[in-house]
Amino acid sequence: MKNINNICLLEKNGVYESVDFTALPSVVEVRENEHFGCLFIQTNEPISLKVVLKGAGASCDLKCVYFGAENEQKSLVFDVTHAAGKTKSTQTVKGIVADKAKCAFYGTIHILPDAQKCEGTQNHRAVLLSDTAQVQATPELEIFADDVVCSHGSAIGPIDKNQLFYLLSRGIDEKTAYQMLLSAFLQDVLPDDYHFIVREWLHDRL
Repeated sequence: MKNINNICLLEKNGVYESVDFTALPSVVEVRENEHFGCLFIQTNEPISLKVVLKGAGASCDLKCVYFGAENEQKSLVFDVTHAAGKTKSTQTVKGIVADKAKCAFYGTIHILPDAQKCEGTQNHRAVLLSDTAQVQATPELEIFADDVVCSHGSAIGPIDKNQLFYLLSRGIDEKTAYQMLLSAFLQDVLPDDYHFIVREWLHDRL
């Protein structure tokens, strides 16, 4: 499992299709009224993606689920530029980190002066499975327009012990309980077909 490559899924008509990340251009340009959606499952090398919303009504939805373990150090960079009005971007990132791994998320939203009536959001959440695991989240907003809606949030911490205790008290073994809680944590981001990655990754951690 530790040698699996990062997975890149592109959204087409509400369905994700697997693609080669290296086939994406260095800068993804989204034209008027077009939408770009992608999901990364990061288990290996760093990921960096830059998106420019060039035309009015353009939008993007960037998602990532990342895993870190042992002594791994990895980073994820999402950089979105709103270059036209009435554009919308979302960044949703969730991570699970164990052992002595160090993971970092850098999310940037640039809104240019002529890009009025834009919306940009960032949401980062991470679960630490050990006291030595580390996660750093760095949101950055560069806003040069005055009629925009932007927000960001981040939460990093251990698994909820009350939820874990509840499952254990119902006769569920600890490994299964962790798998259930972490699968639920990723449920709104990770497609059902890829939850096997969570199970395989946790198999070596718990």
